[in-house]
Amino acid sequence: MITCRENLLRVFRHQEPDWVPVITLADDYNRPSHLPASFYAQARGLDTTLLLSRYFDVDVLDRFGGGYAEAYRQVRYTRTADSPIETERWETPHGTLTRRVKRMEYPGGSGGEPNLVTWFPIEYPIKSAGDYAAMRDVFEDVDYRVDGEAIADRMKLIGDDGVLTLCAPASPLGMCVRVYSGVEHLALAYADQRADLVRLLDAMGESYYRLLRSLADTMADAVISYDDTTTQAISPAMFRELELPYMKRAADILHDGGKAYIHHACGHVRGLLADFRGAPIDGFDGPAGPPVGNTTAAQARQGFGDGIFSMPFVEEYALRSGEPETIRNAVRSMFEPAGSRRNFIVDVVAPPALAVENLWVAVDEAKRLSGR
Repeated sequence: MITCRENLLRVFRHQEPDWVPVITLADDYNRPSHLPASFYAQARGLDTTLLLSRYFDVDVLDRFGGGYAEAYRQVRYTRTADSPIETERWETPHGTLTRRVKRMEYPGGSGGEPNLVTWFPIEYPIKSAGDYAAMRDVFEDVDYRVDGEAIADRMKLIGDDGVLTLCAPASPLGMCVRVYSGVEHLALAYADQRADLVRLLDAMGESYYRLLRSLADTMADAVISYDDTTTQAISPAMFRELELPYMKRAADILHDGGKAYIHHACGHVRGLLADFRGAPIDGFDGPAGPPVGNTTAAQARQGFGDGIFSMPFVEEYALRSGEPETIRNAVRSMFEPAGSRRNFIVDVVAPPALAVENLWVAVDEAKRLSGR
């Protein structure tokens, strides 16, 4: 039998794998409860995915966020924490930008598990037309320092159990949705300040291309960008005008370095499936069926065609039901329309504080159907 690593790489290459890979995903917020105390003692941020994959004995698709750091030449950047608020400031030639996020904690379970942690933006740095020039200053000034040693160490830690993907910024449009302006201001800018918006996205894009070239020179297998390019956040017209050109160039850069390009967007992407085929991305992380999203596993696979592998989530409300047959049916529905093992990875994501016993039901059913 081939290794889990080689089997996943076959999917990345759009070849027939020996079995359908089954992966899991967990972090500081999407994390199950009722795990052994030793697990929580080791878990730190994105490390949780690797730990949970080995706990379930599934294929490892690691999502490593420690591959690079940002550094500024002239812009003065500060980050301060006054619990529970964290503040970032950029002092630029065109003014000062401020971003604030709030740390929120929720009980991790009934067995003394660590609290779940997530962050909510409460102030975006782009608030008015005058902020666009300052934001361009930021991206024209920043350097990226890639930590090749940390990436190599991570590859050794994973070994033959799976593959290493590096977390990179989302597209410029996606970063504006999530980090720099928010949905409301972005929509207004698209209607009334198009020229300023486009100039900023171009500056962000050139900055990210520099980073992607550096990441493409590392040992990792793929780069994954966590985007918000769903039809719940942007319009299809915005996607086609402002997202696709960036994705095409990003794909070229990563492919030149032998890296797969995986795009993440949560849930509502059914109206964009044909557009993604022209990106051209290698993989798509995150299609979800109703009620969480609007794109079933079958619709995603059909819409993406032969050139994009899909990594759909097991339906969250089925997992939360606690009913074994409901959970198994949700997993079976992902496999039954597949027709082939190609271009298909099943992702058993851990909803916040879900009892791990429920997650085990989904993992067992997925492993049974995977052909491993």
